[in-house]
Amino acid sequence: MKKIHSVAFVLFIATALSFTTKFSDIQNTITATFIEITNDDFFKFIDADKKEILFYDVIEEVEISLYDDENLNKKFTITWVEKEIELMDEEGDLTGEKKKVKSITSLTLVN
Repeated sequence: MKKIHSVAFVLFIATALSFTTKFSDIQNTITATFIEITNDDFFKFIDADKKEILFYDVIEEVEISLYDDENLNKKFTITWVEKEIELMDEEGDLTGEKKKVKSITSLTLVN
């Protein structure tokens, strides 16, 4: 009986994770110039059409640091996914409100 509960639990977790990762499976790619880190700590890029793109974060596996001033005004090929985050109030407490943001998964300098 214990084995059946364990198998059911594992299947439940696997099913739950498959629903939450569907958003993250869509990889998007764009080439844009890194402009700045905004006051809200977003990474601001401008594409060839002068469109502003804001990214919430960069995954740890990316070796290029956008906090390095040497990368300002440089052009990058950016791969990103959309994810959902929970917002916080001024005191740092979670509000329950959610927002979709862009997260950089790959960053390559364009020569």
